[in-house]
Amino acid sequence: MTFRILSLDGGGTWALIQARALQKIFGPDISGHEILSHFDLVTANSGGNLVLGGLIENWSPSKILQLFLDSSERSKIFVPLNPFEHPIDAVLEALVGLGPKFSTSRKFVGLRNLLTNYGDMSLDKIPKCIKGKGGRSPEFLIPAFDYDRQRAVFFRSDLSSLSNSSPGSPAPTLAQAIHASSTAPVNYFDQPAQLNIQGSNVTQNFWDGGVGGYNNPVLAGIIEAVANIGVPRYPDSLGSIRALSIGNGNTVLPIQDAQFKKTQYANLVHHQVAPGLKNDIRELATSILDDPPDAASFISHVVLGGHLPSVSGKPIVDGNLVRLNPLIQPVLDRASQTWMLPAGLNDVQFADLLKISLAAVKQNEVDLILFFCDAWIANKVPNQAIKTDSDLSPLIGHALFSDAIATWAKIK
Repeated sequence: MTFRILSLDGGGTWALIQARALQKIFGPDISGHEILSHFDLVTANSGGNLVLGGLIENWSPSKILQLFLDSSERSKIFVPLNPFEHPIDAVLEALVGLGPKFSTSRKFVGLRNLLTNYGDMSLDKIPKCIKGKGGRSPEFLIPAFDYDRQRAVFFRSDLSSLSNSSPGSPAPTLAQAIHASSTAPVNYFDQPAQLNIQGSNVTQNFWDGGVGGYNNPVLAGIIEAVANIGVPRYPDSLGSIRALSIGNGNTVLPIQDAQFKKTQYANLVHHQVAPGLKNDIRELATSILDDPPDAASFISHVVLGGHLPSVSGKPIVDGNLVRLNPLIQPVLDRASQTWMLPAGLNDVQFADLLKISLAAVKQNEVDLILFFCDAWIANKVPNQAIKTDSDLSPLIGHALFSDAIATWAKIK
């Protein structure tokens, strides 16, 4: 029997992409529990946990999408800071262009107000509440970063998991786990999530799971399954594991290479900047969204026994991991050796997407993310392959959304 994993990347407001993808795969009005009942394990980070929270609340993909599209709903999670709350941070932002935008404490209030049915339920009690025609009741795995111990931690519904290093420790509530996993540092929220788990007198501090390298948590989910092979409710073999990994958009720009390739527009390639303290701080602060999260897909493919590229030139598309993720990326016209716009975006849209942060709250930015997502679903924007060559052509995985979901339908 197959063991199915659903993995949801972090991504702030961009997580609307996951809601749209679930709409396309399962239908717009299917209940959240119905979707969850098709999986044995669900792992999610940051913005992906907002989607997961909606599914656990039994919301349809359409209702989850409105959480991101409706400014009044969005503002319950992304609550702007008062300019005078953190004067030192304001100075830092003026100097290096980095600084918190949103209130951590008010986010937690918003989460509890949104997750009215299950938000205050202990995470380990939730699986038995999930019922649907899919016949499965999934376990949940949510990464965060322990601010005080400076290491990744995992909140799980299965406290008896063989990979649980603290089997006697109580689970947090759903709202607490999502709060910890979705508190992105430096440029987003003003302080770590502060939790007292199940009445503990000890306050624990957490940043977003991306800080520990789990913005794409698919590898964590697969290792959780592999560690428990043979245990009831888990896979009986490595070959029975299937994983659907859904991202929230990434930017992949080739390095400017005027000697060998031309470019249709200047924004289609990455222009290198001189190293220095200001640029270095910005690079480090935003690097949690790049590798190792992107590397997680390739490592997961290999762990699951996927084939590796050969000299045939044909991409590997038959692995047990399917990656769905739209890319802000040019495409190479091989005849002219020119980097071109993808069919679904014009030059202004492409340039504007490059400027939108994870914490997009302006309506025009959110609308553009939705447009970008729909272009991806229509095969007019590239899908992220698991591994590419230097020309950004797939070596492993799928270049088109439709091909990726067709493979998932075949292997699930």
